Amino acid sequence: MKVQDFPEFLSALGRQTGSFDPVHILYHHLFQSGYLHFGFWPEGNGKEVDLGALVERVRSAQTRFADELLACFPPGAYRVLDVGAGQGRFASELASRGHTVTAVTPCAYQAEQIMKRYPAVTVKNARFQEVGLSLPPAGFDLILFSESFRYIALDEAFPLFDRLLTPGGCVVIADWFVHAGAKARHGHDHDHHLLRKETAARGFTIAVERDVTQNILPTIKLTYDVICEFYMPLAGYVVAKLSQKYPRLYRLCLGRILRWFERRILPQVPGRSDPAVFAERYRYYFFVLKRAQPAA
Repeated sequence: MKVQDFPEFLSALGRQTGSFDPVHILYHHLFQSGYLHFGFWPEGNGKEVDLGALVERVRSAQTRFADELLACFPPGAYRVLDVGAGQGRFASELASRGHTVTAVTPCAYQAEQIMKRYPAVTVKNARFQEVGLSLPPAGFDLILFSESFRYIALDEAFPLFDRLLTPGGCVVIADWFVHAGAKARHGHDHDHHLLRKETAARGFTIAVERDVTQNILPTIKLTYDVICEFYMPLAGYVVAKLSQKYPRLYRLCLGRILRWFERRILPQVPGRSDPAVFAERYRYYFFVLKRAQPAA
């Protein structure tokens, strides 16, 4: 982000009324690929990754992620509902491949950016649980969740799948799931074992199941390195300067905020940011769930 762009950025945040994840700021402004998801790394490639040439390598990995997930799609051109569409890059890629795409995001800022950058994509600024009740029944052949499925409870998701999907339609999921009895800590953080049970109980079948945990871990490592080696030292410097220049303000306000941050936020950082902790608690899957065709 250029210095002269910062006032407009702050203004945009001030206009924001919906859900907004600060991690998206990191991904969007650091990597500038247009994607907000993890990068996809060949097995073992993460050992070679360091902070040198970080941005270009992450851009390549994010593009590879999109290609790998698209390879899971059944062949053909579909009416696609992209739930949690982020900055719209994935939706645009789908549209360029002949799909008719409706992007859903609860973030007003993201919806505005998609409309500006990708006019071929229809945009709905709402939560999936809300917009899913207003969209036409059986209006989609495929519903995509790229790192957005964990925000929706299973008992809310499947009734909407039944309503929105055509018979034989698919749900494509790329997300992390809790593993080996780990406790859910963010959103709904579904257990992948429970997803399999719910899928069978709801009359869906699993057409594709692919564990890509090792392929996305390098992205987490790089992000963790940035937090530890860049953001944290920078934050320490800023706090120190503020305490020197504005000691009364620091004692009255900033000190309390920082203590709250230290108690409430910092303990959460290792949960999804430390690759070793992530690998212990989570598995990252590509799933394709296929809705049953009606009996002839």
